[in-house]
Amino acid sequence: MDIEKKNEVWDRLENEPDRAYRAFESYRKLPSGERTLIEAYRQHVGNPEAAKPSDTWSRWSSEFAWRERASAYDAYIDRLREKSMEKVIQQQAEEQARQVERMRGRFNELMTIAYSEAMDYLESEDFVQQMRPQDLINIVKLHFEVVERQGSFNPPQQDNDWSEDEQAELDRILEDIDAEKAGEEPGEGSEEGEGDSEEGEA
Repeated sequence: MDIEKKNEVWDRLENEPDRAYRAFESYRKLPSGERTLIEAYRQHVGNPEAAKPSDTWSRWSSEFAWRERASAYDAYIDRLREKSMEKVIQQQAEEQARQVERMRGRFNELMTIAYSEAMDYLESEDFVQQMRPQDLINIVKLHFEVVERQGSFNPPQQDNDWSEDEQAELDRILEDIDAEKAGEEPGEGSEEGEGDSEEGEA
């Protein structure tokens, strides 16, 4: 169903002759800073040397309130420009937000890949064989610092005590590392150490 368009003050008035409205359009279309009756008349009739508008134009401009209607039209155009600018700014903000989200997703993806590869390397035999005791301590400290800064460090207990099995395993690893570094055989309790003892006794 067609909806009848609402007439604005700058549209043709009911009692406004067609010739008068065409003259008003010439006046209204001029930039607001250059809009004068004489300039509109010169452009409309094609006579840039005209000294003054015709009496008919002067009467029409007064009778049909050209100045007020043109000002209302200017205000309408300004509102349209503001709305358009607001829409453009909103679209730009939304696009920037989407770009930031894509960058964040890509960064998280790269961090996940890097973490996975780093863990694979840290768990590999090559790394363990080359690791010094101080390296292990630094890695543990770094891990706890990162987790704590991310705000997800919620240990179930306040103390940092190791279990006896964990402490024994750590001591064994450190002994093996120290032994390899010094070029010595592993400490007592290992199979190689026991074999050497038996050969000595024999």
